[in-house]
Amino acid sequence: MAAVVTSPSTPVSYPNITLESPIMSARVYMPIMKGHTDSASKNFYTGSRFEHASMIGDFTYGGDRQFYGHDLWRFPHDSVWPESGIGLASEFGCGDNGSTCAGKGTITNGVLGYESAKAGEPFLKIGVGALVKGSCLDCLGDENGVYRFNSPYEFYRTPTWQVLPSPAYNEITLVSEEVVGEFGYRLQKTVRLDGNIMTVRSILTNLGKKQFTTPWYSHHFFTGNDEPVGPGYQLDLGLSEYALKTLTPQFKQPGLGTWSSDILEYANVTMALDKSISIRMKKVVPDGVRLKAEFLDENLVTLTDGSFTLHSPNGVSVFEKIPELQTQSRNPFIYAYNVYAERGTLSPEPMLLLYLEPAETTTWTQHLKISEESNPTGYGWFLSMFSEEVWWGKRFHSSSRAASMLLLSCFGMFVASYIRSRGGARRRIDYVSIPDHSKEEDGNVLSVV
Repeated sequence: MAAVVTSPSTPVSYPNITLESPIMSARVYMPIMKGHTDSASKNFYTGSRFEHASMIGDFTYGGDRQFYGHDLWRFPHDSVWPESGIGLASEFGCGDNGSTCAGKGTITNGVLGYESAKAGEPFLKIGVGALVKGSCLDCLGDENGVYRFNSPYEFYRTPTWQVLPSPAYNEITLVSEEVVGEFGYRLQKTVRLDGNIMTVRSILTNLGKKQFTTPWYSHHFFTGNDEPVGPGYQLDLGLSEYALKTLTPQFKQPGLGTWSSDILEYANVTMALDKSISIRMKKVVPDGVRLKAEFLDENLVTLTDGSFTLHSPNGVSVFEKIPELQTQSRNPFIYAYNVYAERGTLSPEPMLLLYLEPAETTTWTQHLKISEESNPTGYGWFLSMFSEEVWWGKRFHSSSRAASMLLLSCFGMFVASYIRSRGGARRRIDYVSIPDHSKEEDGNVLSVV
């Protein structure tokens, strides 16, 4: 059975809990605990963007393969900087400036009470706590202006969390409540590790007097063994642009030519016969280069369950799904499906949309399966065609098997000939989601491979 142990230092003695199983481990960096607000400066993340209880990273598989690490993303680490998350760091909102998500009217950008608050008064950022309006670095001279999602805000009060009793030694449950005026929330997160399966269950309750709707996503700061994103990294999307008549994936690249670069310069974006999409890195992403792709285009008919599989050069793959997307009729459902990449991360970002009336609760679960791949890089794709796992496993679609079978048949005919010769849908209006840049510099470009 897995066990929960404390780890004294990683790497600067941030409070954390390490979940362990016989084959892997992962760290949960602790938020500020109730009764310990004087130690806030020692916590891994005290920023104003990501959920404080979602700092789940520094995974190790098989004793020597690391992934979701901390050494390539915003290093050296600064606990108060909004972007300084790790691993499964999650955010309520659409990753854009403004108190509402662009073009979506009443969908909040993860903030409650922002519009009604005056400069110097508190508002709520779900999963973060009570912040002071107008206090961010980019707010100077515009204290009553738009909400800046990626600029550090001052806290109105120190946010605190509690650890709830857990029925098993292989899980931890954290909970926090915040109320400001007519708005409030309760967020509970349970992280559990069973063998090679990790689940992160989130329970959100509306404690306020008004309804709210908000997107939510996990950023997935993914690298393997702190190796820069480049050849050997691959992302298979649980998404099918099945209505397209060609095998040409379509997606938008926000900010192309301004703050972002062309993803096709660094990756092959391909489509299988079943219209599913894969992104295979072909060049190392240099420092300062940012890549962004938005799928679920308003003009396309697309099927997705929000799942994906990440492949790392060190032979580790991570498959994630959110079962509630198939079992719950209204809450949550898929809102967007984006991919972000830099030198220090390859980030699939399927976004959920959550709708809560006063006193209503909704639940969703990240279900991650970590696996080992025998041929992660080089000629692994060709060699892996001969393995049973590829032919009958999840990674190869039936259409791909058929194409590979044809290739192998041709190869077999060539060998035989040689031997003989030798004698023997949905609608989205003006929506831009840029987790690491504001919309002011945006310019959507529809990309066709």
